[in-house]
Amino acid sequence: MTSHAPETKDRGLIAAAIEYTDLRKEITYRDVETMCTEAVLHGLGAVVVPSALVRPAAGWIADGGPSVATVISFPFGTQSVCVKAREAVVAVEQGASELDIVPHFGAILAGRWDDLRRELAEIRNATGKVALKLVLETDRLSSEQISEACAIALDCGFDYVANTVGFRLVSTDPNAQGSASAQVVETLHNLSLNRLKVKAAGGVTTLAIVGALIDAGARRVAVNVSLGGLRALGLTPRAREGES
Repeated sequence: MTSHAPETKDRGLIAAAIEYTDLRKEITYRDVETMCTEAVLHGLGAVVVPSALVRPAAGWIADGGPSVATVISFPFGTQSVCVKAREAVVAVEQGASELDIVPHFGAILAGRWDDLRRELAEIRNATGKVALKLVLETDRLSSEQISEACAIALDCGFDYVANTVGFRLVSTDPNAQGSASAQVVETLHNLSLNRLKVKAAGGVTTLAIVGALIDAGARRVAVNVSLGGLRALGLTPRAREGES
């Protein structure tokens, strides 16, 4: 990936592209409050939290601040369609304005495109106008599979495609966890015929990486709290009032 000096790029542009993400099973309410405070302070694009924590996240972010996003059927995508749709509806009711949808990868791998279409259409029909992102595993899918999945997502009214869940999803291989790269972003743009916006996720730990992904065409970049978060990027929040 081409390195870019972060000081040469607009920090506001970088911040607005960042999705500040924490999907650990041990995440606490205090963690979510801290994430939201930092996201507001830096003008980030979104915070991404487990669906059970959407309501408190929305409460800590005022109107006009970062979006509240969550992941539906994380991490495996194997719940039934009706369960996924219900999880999505509740998340929207509780304040989520963006949903990252993990599809049933077995359907994609088997070429059961009608099943994928039924799933994505039901979720879109249930959730109105919120932004929907189809989360794929590009390292584990062929170009043909990615292209067909993107075409179906477009037909069903999805807005984004993402390259990975960031979890060892379809293999016990420790190297199977996806990562972001300029090449992956460009591939997703090409295979979606530039009609889906691209979210890049996995292994983003520096501002140079964020900048390179934006230059490649990513509209959103996931920055994971467990990989050091904003501090790893060199974006250290100011101390809040009353803190030493």
